[in-house]
Amino acid sequence: MDTREEANTEPVKQHKGVRLRVLALILLCQAGMIYWVADSEMARGVYLICYSIMMPTALYLLFTRALRRWLPFEDHELILVYIVLTATIPIIGFGGLRFLTTGMGYLPFFSETMPQLARYLPAVKNLPVLHNMEAIQQLYRGGHAVPWHAWIIPIGFWSAYLLLLSTIWICMAGIFRRIWIDQERLTFPIAKMPLEIMNPKQDIFRKPLFWIGFGIPVVLQSLLVFHNWFPAVPAMQLKAYDIKDLLFTSPPWNAIPNVPVSFYPMAVGLAYFVPSDVSLSCWLMSVLMRLSYVAAAMFGVEAAGTGASRFPYKEEQASGAWLALAGLVIWGARHHWKTVLAMVSDSERRAVRQMVVGVAACALMCVGMMAWAGIPALAAAVVLIVYLAYVLSGARVRAEAGAIWTFAPVVWSPQTTMTSIMGTDHLSDQALVAGGHFNLIHWDIRAQSLPYLMEGLDIAERSGISWRTVLKLVAIGTVTALIMGWWSTLSKVYEIGAATAKANPYHLVKAQIDFTEVDRVATQAKGWDPQGVAAAGFAVGLTVLLAWTRRAGIFGLHPIGYVLCNTLIMNAFILPFFMAWLAKTLVLRFGGHKAYRTSVMFFVGVILGDVVAQGGWALFGWIFKVPIYQFLT
Repeated sequence: MDTREEANTEPVKQHKGVRLRVLALILLCQAGMIYWVADSEMARGVYLICYSIMMPTALYLLFTRALRRWLPFEDHELILVYIVLTATIPIIGFGGLRFLTTGMGYLPFFSETMPQLARYLPAVKNLPVLHNMEAIQQLYRGGHAVPWHAWIIPIGFWSAYLLLLSTIWICMAGIFRRIWIDQERLTFPIAKMPLEIMNPKQDIFRKPLFWIGFGIPVVLQSLLVFHNWFPAVPAMQLKAYDIKDLLFTSPPWNAIPNVPVSFYPMAVGLAYFVPSDVSLSCWLMSVLMRLSYVAAAMFGVEAAGTGASRFPYKEEQASGAWLALAGLVIWGARHHWKTVLAMVSDSERRAVRQMVVGVAACALMCVGMMAWAGIPALAAAVVLIVYLAYVLSGARVRAEAGAIWTFAPVVWSPQTTMTSIMGTDHLSDQALVAGGHFNLIHWDIRAQSLPYLMEGLDIAERSGISWRTVLKLVAIGTVTALIMGWWSTLSKVYEIGAATAKANPYHLVKAQIDFTEVDRVATQAKGWDPQGVAAAGFAVGLTVLLAWTRRAGIFGLHPIGYVLCNTLIMNAFILPFFMAWLAKTLVLRFGGHKAYRTSVMFFVGVILGDVVAQGGWALFGWIFKVPIYQFLT
């Protein structure tokens, strides 16, 4: 029940070909959603696509399910559009265009008020960024049309880099598809919602449990909106808040860094579909990690968080665990290759081999682009390998643990990991500044399609849609989303100004942190980081040990729990995972499979109700130009 046995075992009708109207619907939805996302996230601070389930695509599902009897599309075509949208729209967000556009003129503009940045201006002259000072001033101050002539080179260079990365993800999805879906039979918890909504054998709108689950988050989130406008309206806090100071005031317990309590309905709903052993491992490992601070305090070790005294090296452990998980995924896949290659057709075998070559070729071109910008080839290769490992691990995390969003290690980004391992003695200012600009993409994996695409291929498999059709449409959709993304993003940022009070400050803060780190590394950190590397190595060993002991039946905790416990994925969501695990355990213990199947509708309603409430209020604020409560942070 925690794997895929609850899926329909009946033969699925295979669908071939794509009608032009499907392509038209994809483009139409992309255009509307991308424009809405750019306005809401950049100008209003309302995040629509940072979640694992994106609000625009969830609303698309809801509307198409309600109206499908009148739409000129078959069910599998509507699902195909959903798959393509979820895999292509994120490229305009965090880790795609969002940070990139804000950082294209950061050093020239802010060197006027931050003199220490003037040192790096000669390096900027050789990079594919904004060089026209008037265009840079307009970017941050707003009130102007987009000077497209100044953006020709930046758009061309960074689009090429993002498209190369997207090609890698498409090829990797084709390579791992059979192994993850057919051999390892991963659960893909987030796929549960679209499959249940579009299930032709049942009407969710006729299920009372669905409406009960749907109504709870709609009421709770709407009350928060009204409370934000009218403080006299009572509302229950759902966002994470820290209760550490209320519970732990004396040593050694006050060494615990934080005790976040949250009641995110979407997080509870998604975690309910995670296998019980995985959800148990996630919340328990997060608790044990916090208790390690207490154990350290008992022996006089202070968790300062900086310098040499940064025990328990949370960020370094996160990096090591994510790298180890990627290694385990690749190493484990070798056992399945022989079986997979024997069961597929000659054409699919050739396609897989071509995709392996495609990954290698695109990776080499990415390294070449970084080297052209001034980063030494070896350093560029290390950065790209770490980044590829993070994205692959992110896809695996989404496939096994779901979670409300997919965050790779933040502090030990691929750039920081490289400098921590290799040091910076051999890196010039040109290399560091170039690395800082590439880090605007590498810093956040939520814009990359592989996690969404692996899940989409699982949905396609269950819906009778050809994997080749999915990959081809995602390739086309990525190009169109990128074109629309540049237009909508630049138009909005030049309208409001990236450095004005009209803009969401998050994007500029990310650029500031990025180039502050460049300056820190250039002026302070010359050698490698032995303590950090040792901590990352310890995490690699522990992740491998957990995987081995679990496979051997010695210790039951899943390594995914350790992989997540030091990241933002679990930081604010310990309680939702615990609540979902407890609910699922009780349902299965006292009601069995039948009760679990019945309860699915309730939690689908909880997820969809939360998405509709947030997306609906965001749409209301967009239409009527009113500020809306920030549901997430």
